[in-house]
Amino acid sequence: MIINIKELAQQTKDIRVLYVEDEESVREQTLMILEMLFSSIDSAFDGEDGWQKYQKSSYDIVFTDISMPRMDGLELIRHIKEQDPMQKVAIISAYNTADYLLQAIELGADAFILKPINMDKMMLSIKKLSDGIVAAKFMENYNQQLQDEVEEKTKIIRKQAIIDKLTGLQNRFALNTMLDNLEKEMSLILVNIDNFDSINTIYGYDNGNKVIQSLAKLIAKNMPKNSELYYIGSDEFCIVAQEIDGKKIKRYAQDLQAVVANSFVELDGNNLKGTVTISISQGRENLLKYAHIALKEAKNKGKNRIEFYVKELNVEKLQRQIQEYSPIIRQAIESGNILPYFQPIVDNFTHKITKYECLARIEDGDQVYSPYYFIDIAKMIGLVSEITKIMIDKSFKMFSGNDYEFSINITEVDLNDEYLYDYFKEKLQEYNIDVSRVILEVLEGVSAHGLSNSLEQLKRLKSFGFTLAIDDFGTQNSNFERVNNMNVDFIKIDGGFVKNMAIDEKSYSIVKTISEFSKSIGAKVIAEYVHDEETQKKVEELGIEYSQGYYFSEPKRDLD
Repeated sequence: MIINIKELAQQTKDIRVLYVEDEESVREQTLMILEMLFSSIDSAFDGEDGWQKYQKSSYDIVFTDISMPRMDGLELIRHIKEQDPMQKVAIISAYNTADYLLQAIELGADAFILKPINMDKMMLSIKKLSDGIVAAKFMENYNQQLQDEVEEKTKIIRKQAIIDKLTGLQNRFALNTMLDNLEKEMSLILVNIDNFDSINTIYGYDNGNKVIQSLAKLIAKNMPKNSELYYIGSDEFCIVAQEIDGKKIKRYAQDLQAVVANSFVELDGNNLKGTVTISISQGRENLLKYAHIALKEAKNKGKNRIEFYVKELNVEKLQRQIQEYSPIIRQAIESGNILPYFQPIVDNFTHKITKYECLARIEDGDQVYSPYYFIDIAKMIGLVSEITKIMIDKSFKMFSGNDYEFSINITEVDLNDEYLYDYFKEKLQEYNIDVSRVILEVLEGVSAHGLSNSLEQLKRLKSFGFTLAIDDFGTQNSNFERVNNMNVDFIKIDGGFVKNMAIDEKSYSIVKTISEFSKSIGAKVIAEYVHDEETQKKVEELGIEYSQGYYFSEPKRDLD
């Protein structure tokens, strides 16, 4: 095979070579050949010199003679291969015995060129060596290119992972990462857009995004020193500042609220202004969690507020109550310890007990829990309907053996779950109860702002024969017209007014007004919380038909 030297030289020009030969004349002659192909060549006069040069530089090919003083070629190859097994090594030697060839192969020599040098054979050996080197360099460059591309894409992905596309700000992931590595106390300022859901509903989500982008720019222009801004999703921004002076942070929050209130975003030709509620937590641990607790506390009080996190906020108390009472409620349901207690309702004209209210209790050993402790939590964990069903079943069973009327408390949750009509119908049949004996007590809020579906259910239940009572009337959004339209049978005046009517003229006046209204719509009145004789006299003085309270009896497991 004839090798084109010019083409080969083009391929080998960037290959670095070390040539080791102890005979000067041979070395000079061979270098003349090698210089035709390689532009970078180092030479050494024996194996020891070659080994020193090899350790100081990197080479693509090492050409070496075998027989040399101080260190022969085979020993040199052994050292080289121990350091770099992939190093290309070619032997140029007059020794062509089988023993030398075998040793060269065992040491990993890549080529064996005999002296005197045959140009064609030498060119062929060099081409084979250079082909492998060029291919290896190509793969190395290709792999490096791939690695560079991977690193670049990784940078992009990392950036995308921590940067929010809508605002260009760092996102929740970036915030959490930063908070996980805090080394000193910081202030976290949580900025929440008031009524953002309404903005999305009225103006659409695209315009809602404009509000987010506008606020992001506004906050970014009004940042505390040494702070970072994050958009953590929905309607919330977060600022982490090095400043921990509470007064300075509060002033900043007040200034930011003022800036927001005085700015506007143009949406569909309307200049929309808004407010923000701000919560603040300080320290190193659980900053975002505490800020959200403080935000919840602030939202419970209104909007456009500033709230610092402190221990024992109402939200945290509620969380502890949920943790404490959730297992008690679940266990009571499973074990049958949800029980009805019965409080008598007295006819003020006959002074006899004619009705009972069925009140839920949880018995846990010697402890008895009233709904004050568990009913709100039961709503939060989705167990109110289960409790109501138990109360209906056990109360119906109790009153199946007598003729008393009795009332069951119904919540809006029960109405939303839409099971009452069928469940009541089933239990009326099971316990042979006359439907006219059953009074359904609903809170005033259902009548004032309940869903239309809830009101339709109540009307259906009433048309079936149930008696309807409004409980705690006067405490919420009293809507006299709505109550009148519901055609209720009883109105139970909130006990907060009744219990004070003997000593407080305003309470007496309110009870009187509600009583007169009730009579005007044909509803009878039940006064709750009648706790002493003086209060009962005032109740009778107003001609109120029924009384209920500790003056007569506390709620009990059995009927009087």
